[in-house]
Amino acid sequence: MNISNLPTYATIEEASSDVLEVISKFVGVNTFFVAKNDKTNVDIISSYNRDEVILDTDFETLYRDSY
Repeated sequence: MNISNLPTYATIEEASSDVLEVISKFVGVNTFFVAKNDKTNVDIISSYNRDEVILDTDFETLYRDSY
């Protein structure tokens, strides 16, 4: 394995769109996302919506209101 060809990222925000792109090829669901959760707020960093937009990137909500 040649590690030098693997992408590197400084932040989770940078990596999230690449991660979602790869996952979308294997996961048969409409929506999934990468989020930051600090038990007070939930911040969607990136989202993937296959057919219908359920959750937008940059959506923010209170932790107590998320489910």
